[in-house]
Amino acid sequence: MLSKNKNRLDFSRRWFTMAALVAPAILGLVFPGCARAAADLNGVTITVGQQGSDTQFGFIASHLFDDTPYRIKYATFQSPAATLTALASGNVDIANNLSQWTLTQGAAAASPPWTIKTAPYRTVLVTGLDKTVALDRFVIAASKASGITDIKQAKGKRWGIIPGSSLNLFAYVVLNKLGWSKEDVQIVNLDSTNQSLALETGQVDLLFNVTDNVAGAVQHGARIIGSAQDYGLTIYTGFQANSRAIDDPLKGRAIEDFVRRLVLYQNWLVLHPKEQQAALVEGLHLSTAQAAQVYRYTRLVPIAPGEIASYSQQLSDFALKTGLIRQRVDAAALLDNRYAKVIDETVKQTNFFANLKSSYP
Repeated sequence: MLSKNKNRLDFSRRWFTMAALVAPAILGLVFPGCARAAADLNGVTITVGQQGSDTQFGFIASHLFDDTPYRIKYATFQSPAATLTALASGNVDIANNLSQWTLTQGAAAASPPWTIKTAPYRTVLVTGLDKTVALDRFVIAASKASGITDIKQAKGKRWGIIPGSSLNLFAYVVLNKLGWSKEDVQIVNLDSTNQSLALETGQVDLLFNVTDNVAGAVQHGARIIGSAQDYGLTIYTGFQANSRAIDDPLKGRAIEDFVRRLVLYQNWLVLHPKEQQAALVEGLHLSTAQAAQVYRYTRLVPIAPGEIASYSQQLSDFALKTGLIRQRVDAAALLDNRYAKVIDETVKQTNFFANLKSSYP
């Protein structure tokens, strides 16, 4: 009797051992997503590039990135150019606060021109404006000392921009709209450490920037005199990934999960205004009133990169025509649409657009 029970026990052990080995393979055939989820990402680290620390503080506040099966590290940079250098070299796997225009400038300097196979980094998630409301984060601010109330008064004045950023493009679009050239104004190059101070202290007459960075200056007398939308410009920002990282089997799966969480994070932003504003106070050292003002413009729509390919090409061609770049750039080479399904499905699952609409006063 004992021998029979022992045989049954041995058989059961062998059966469960075989099942444990075979089941993942079967699940991988029937449910391909299960095979991906089963991948061991414990040894994977994603380095996230950020300009300023507000990205990191927002992620921490949301708790959406607490339980990742991979490790997240942060690297902070002071300019888009520095971020791109780190991204191209692979020192950063994915970066925030870069616009499609910033990538276009990088590609315009490449020799030979980049293709989808040779570009060292690509946009994997776009964040854009909600076009149903008149809220534009990208603005023109005039310093208190300048006395400027209308853009037509800005000829010959000092225009502050961050080179290589979408704010650089913004300034050229405005110049083109006015029928002016860069010789008609004084371009002052700034970086993320001195941009708001330059506006507050009157070192520049105009600053092309985002509302986040000019909130303090506006409270002290600076004036918003226009937005990108006023000049027919839509600036898409988002997350760009190193091409080798997204092509790597394990790291690519980790980045796919990270992109999914980024969409969840955009949904969290519209549902948790108090928590987001507290993160802005801590991360950007804003006052409570300033954080409330900035929050109005930080609710963005997650978009699959393929959706902006045509518009990105239009901007690239404009930049070539106006001398901002020296060679034509294939905008599609800088866009990677492999996570489009994840983005679109997560937007639907979270009822993002209904939540976004409800978040407006």
